[in-house]
Amino acid sequence: MHTTTRSGIRIRTATPDDGDTVVELASLVDLHLPIEAVPTALAPMRFALTATDDGPLSHQDNHFLIAEDNDGFPVGSIVCGPPNWIAKPGRASGLVRRRLLRRISTVHILAVRPEHRRRGVARDLLQQAEETFRGAGYAALTLRHDRELTAFYRQLGYTSVNRLSLMLPPQELFTLNDRPWKHAFKVLSADASVITVQGLPTITGVLPT
Repeated sequence: MHTTTRSGIRIRTATPDDGDTVVELASLVDLHLPIEAVPTALAPMRFALTATDDGPLSHQDNHFLIAEDNDGFPVGSIVCGPPNWIAKPGRASGLVRRRLLRRISTVHILAVRPEHRRRGVARDLLQQAEETFRGAGYAALTLRHDRELTAFYRQLGYTSVNRLSLMLPPQELFTLNDRPWKHAFKVLSADASVITVQGLPTITGVLPT
C-alpha cells in the first residue's frame, strides 16, 4: 500500500526488511523507560513485522506504516496493535479478549524525525491508520501520550483523559491509569459511542451485544 498525502510524503506499509528503520524511529519516542530497557521493549516489533496476513491490517493483528520523503528516506512511522492490557490475566475472559482483538487497537508508536516535525507527518500517519481500522470494522483506536501533546490529539478528534475507561460486557467497567502518560481515544464505528460513567468519558459498544 502506497499513499501520497497532503504534506507531500508517501506512506507505505512496512515490510520485514524495515525492522531496523521501525526500531530506529521508535527510539525517538520517550517511552519513559531506563535507556537500557528500551531495546527489549522495542524487540517485539521486529518479530511482529515477520507476520504475513491477507487481512485488512498489514501484519495480522498489528499495523505498521512508514512515511517517506520525496527521496524515499523514512521520516516517520506508526505502529499499532492490540492494547497491552488485553493480554493481562484477570482483565477480561478469553472469549472477550479474542473479540476485542478485532474491535479495539492502540497506537504503540507514533514517531517523526525532529527535522520533519510540524509538517503534518504525524497527522497523516495517524489518519491513514484510522482509515484502515475504520474500514476493518474496529470500534475504537486508543493511545498513550505525553501531557504536552493533549492539544494535538484533541485537534484530531481524540478524547484525551487521565484514565482510559471502557464498558465491557456484561456491563463491566474497565479503567486503566498508566502514569505518567495520558490516554486518548477515538471512536471509529457507529455502533460505539462515548458516555459518562462515574465522571469519566467511557467507550461503550466496543463489543455489540
